[in-house]
Amino acid sequence: MNTVEFRGTVTVDGIIELPETWANKIDVDTIHVQLTPKTVFQELFVYQMPYGKSVVIRNGGGGVINAFFTVTAELSSDAQ
Repeated sequence: MNTVEFRGTVTVDGIIELPETWANKIDVDTIHVQLTPKTVFQELFVYQMPYGKSVVIRNGGGGVINAFFTVTAELSSDAQ
């Protein structure tokens, strides 16, 4: 199993743009997102992952989004 990983910070817009190098190389069903709120409690969740190209994060409490993220995915069998 070969995996790829992408880390960073997600802020106000709540959108994580996945690396272009992942396009057509990952199995979108294996995308895993870990979120860690910064400074204050936030009710963060993954709202959607359009076409496996981005991840849209929302705050269930309605507040501002400010968090660290780690996204992992498995390479598709075609890309290995």
